[in-house]
Amino acid sequence: MGIKIFHTADLHLGMRFTGYPEIQNELINARYETLENMVEVANQESCTLFVMAGDLFDRTTLKAKEISKAVKILNEFEGELVVVLPGNHDYYTHDSKLWNEFSKYAGDRILILKNPESYDLNQYHLKIKIYAAPCSAKHSNENSIKWINPKENNENDSIKIGLAHGSLEGVSPDFNKTYYPMTRKELESSGLDLWLLGHTHLPWPENPDKKSRILIPGTPEPDGFDCKHEGSAFIIDMESSSNMKVQKVSTGKYRFFIERVLLNDEKSIHSMEKKFACDEYSHMVLRLILKGRLKREELESVEESIKSINDDVLLLQIIKDELYESITPELINSQFTENSFPHQLLSSLLEEKEEISFKSLQKAYDIIREISHEN
Repeated sequence: MGIKIFHTADLHLGMRFTGYPEIQNELINARYETLENMVEVANQESCTLFVMAGDLFDRTTLKAKEISKAVKILNEFEGELVVVLPGNHDYYTHDSKLWNEFSKYAGDRILILKNPESYDLNQYHLKIKIYAAPCSAKHSNENSIKWINPKENNENDSIKIGLAHGSLEGVSPDFNKTYYPMTRKELESSGLDLWLLGHTHLPWPENPDKKSRILIPGTPEPDGFDCKHEGSAFIIDMESSSNMKVQKVSTGKYRFFIERVLLNDEKSIHSMEKKFACDEYSHMVLRLILKGRLKREELESVEESIKSINDDVLLLQIIKDELYESITPELINSQFTENSFPHQLLSSLLEEKEEISFKSLQKAYDIIREISHEN
């Protein structure tokens, strides 16, 4: 009989999102909604095992109602078992209030992998042996898989799955090697059939195939602009230890998106509005970096477009540090007396029409305006 595994990690329930006060509650609640969505998908796909490879929670100091809410959702899984590995954000200690509270609400089909040891899942009607590498602190320059002895991993015909949380060399950013660092060589020489990892928020491999034996699902719900994907998880269908296929599924509710937009006329302004003021971006935290030179009336059009886009996205952030009012002869004439030094300087720079001159023109104009306002 085959085994179907739903593999996720790094949901970070309880993340505060204090940098987004306008939508803080939406982002906090979205992570619970994503967990509900993943359990629903796992049920629809008839998965037998639901795996959380670390950092179900963002920290170890959550309120009881936040913990019980998560357990209630996990208890809706209809397969044989949910296994939860403590990660470096929700690490396990013997006096852990988080996991002690979690255990109060967990049913008999949720297993917390508290210790670095093997867990035989035969009692859950699964021909699987889990080799767990949980975290016991926020940081460590040593991983938790060193206890695994490859020579002992040929004892029976169970599928042997390693479950670990930490950085993977060449894949995860861990320059100081303080996040339970692992190497592919270590994992591949362990004698296990499959490794399911957590910690890295980007999925890896990007497009796994039947030969992939080390899997990182990425975060299922994006948490910032450095997370460019839409949230993902893996469904692994294993007929045997040597015969499996992996499907990547989209899981997230909200996304974070940055785009630089060059504006140089009314047409480009309308194009920006048409692109972003639509349903496609309704679940986006959108940051637009605007650059270009526009006439005063065109800058007013930009503000109208910004209002329109703002009505259609979850949250809009606008950066206009590189968006300038176009300095034209009419503008110079309207603000400076003819033949005055500012008038002559700006007019001469305007006539040169080279990129470096336009930058000098803008700088000169800004300085003159600043001095004028001070006086």
